[in-house]
Amino acid sequence: MPIFLNPFRKHDVSDFDGVFVPLENAQRHPSVVAANEKKFGDKGFSDEKAPESPPSYSAATIESLRAEIDLDLGASGHDTAYDRKSKVINKAIQDIGMGTYQWSLFVLCGFGWLADNMWLQGVALTLPGLTSEFGPSETHVRYTTCSLFIGLCIGASFWGVASDIIGRRLAFNSTLFLAGVFGLSVGGGSSWIGTCGLYASLGVGVGGNLPVDG
Repeated sequence: MPIFLNPFRKHDVSDFDGVFVPLENAQRHPSVVAANEKKFGDKGFSDEKAPESPPSYSAATIESLRAEIDLDLGASGHDTAYDRKSKVINKAIQDIGMGTYQWSLFVLCGFGWLADNMWLQGVALTLPGLTSEFGPSETHVRYTTCSLFIGLCIGASFWGVASDIIGRRLAFNSTLFLAGVFGLSVGGGSSWIGTCGLYASLGVGVGGNLPVDG
């Protein structure tokens, strides 16, 4: 693995092993196979769009996928281009299942949402401590929250556009890095104004994470 990565390099699907699987080599998820067998075992179809002789679904082919979608659309009564595309995407997600990659992505994005929600609550918990340590009044100390939200606005505006340029992965990792670094730095603020500046910088990372992983 190279030490320095070019964030502007365009990747091809061939760069990632196991991501692209031809349809004829794809494996159906057991729950999907069981649902198809139950569905095609039912002879009570009267819709004209239902297939006359349901095919076998032991192998994934274009014909079997098309017949499966025709069957679903015939049962639902809606047959538009959007419905067909939605059915294809839903079936692909069902066949992929919840594997190691999906769980890793779930945990990784969970850290993003954890940072988003934790710091919105954490800033309120630090206000009494800021008042007792640095001496701002209860009215003025509330501007600490304002500084955080200013950073949130800047981060959401910047990273939403930047992620389309440099990619979601680098933007996501950068926003979490900013949130972690400045989140730790807040605990060592030497003055109230300096702490507000750290909270604003923290907000740039947290606010940027919202449009990237959301």
